[in-house]
Amino acid sequence: MVRLLDLGHVSYLHSQTIYHAVAYCTIEASHGTIIILNPREPYVCFGYHQVLEKEIDVKYCHGKGLPILRREVGGGTVYLDEDQLFFQCVFPSGSVPLKVDDLYELFLRPAVNTYRNLGLDAHYRPPNDIQIGDKKICGTGAGRIGDASVVVGNIMFDFNFREMSRVLRVPSEEFRERVYEGMQTYVTTLRAELGYIPDREEVKEVLIREFEGMLDVSLKRGRLTPDEQRMMATIDSRFTDPGWLHEDGGKVNDWVKITTDVKVMESTYRSSGGPIRVFLRLKNDTIDDIVISGEFPFQSQGDLKGLEDHLIGQPADAGPLLKTIESFYVSNGIQSTGIRPEDMVRAIMGEKN
Repeated sequence: MVRLLDLGHVSYLHSQTIYHAVAYCTIEASHGTIIILNPREPYVCFGYHQVLEKEIDVKYCHGKGLPILRREVGGGTVYLDEDQLFFQCVFPSGSVPLKVDDLYELFLRPAVNTYRNLGLDAHYRPPNDIQIGDKKICGTGAGRIGDASVVVGNIMFDFNFREMSRVLRVPSEEFRERVYEGMQTYVTTLRAELGYIPDREEVKEVLIREFEGMLDVSLKRGRLTPDEQRMMATIDSRFTDPGWLHEDGGKVNDWVKITTDVKVMESTYRSSGGPIRVFLRLKNDTIDDIVISGEFPFQSQGDLKGLEDHLIGQPADAGPLLKTIESFYVSNGIQSTGIRPEDMVRAIMGEKN
């Protein structure tokens, strides 16, 4: 019998450590656990492979009293609060699909159907998004913890886009604004789609029924076992240990992911004609929005905006971009001392020099 832990509101710390504890106590003979809860307090959570000081504006979070947690599964930095209903699926690894895409597709299906029950045309977007149209409406993550496979996600009643953009460590305030604009364009919520926030308990009950339908079982309501409670106390201690928070996590990305398809980046390329600064938003690896600036000559200056407009919809691929920009230079008689089309391409592609 698959267990349901319907835990209501819990502390920000336990909203992450509970599913870790359940996972570490999961054995192959387990039938699996579905956990549903809300954090009482807002907080910031970053992925196992990230570096705290490179991803999060720690000073801002401390000043706002926002706790910061690092989880054991991957993914990016997220701002979390009670406007998001968490679901956390913990199953023995041998009882669920091995491929991550299949794992996501299976355990996100109940959330998709919950949104559809509310009259929204939601769909699963591989590998790990739920979307309405081209807007994301669910934050997700997956990983292996102990002998368990874990998939986590949320039902987004509302979302504080401004605070999400503010907690990130970014290279400039202009870039922060681009991230904020990108989220407003490509992330949505129940409030935005319906014009109101539906009854949370009713939505939760729909989600539980959808999990029962997907698993073809009646979920058995239960509690944490004594072993899980002891494990949670251990993980509570580790997750609040500065050594764990500051441990080197690996590669630092120079872009911010908005959805599976959309990311925002800022780059500066120093050409012989001066630095070229680019704000870039990519969608499906094509240019969705771009701003090019710098203290370099570009005659006429108005044609720089024309180049930006010309690049929207172009693939973010150096070869085709070079041909497009060269053609624009020729057809518009562009004069830009020291700024060649190749320099523009390198700036757009985020090359370092």
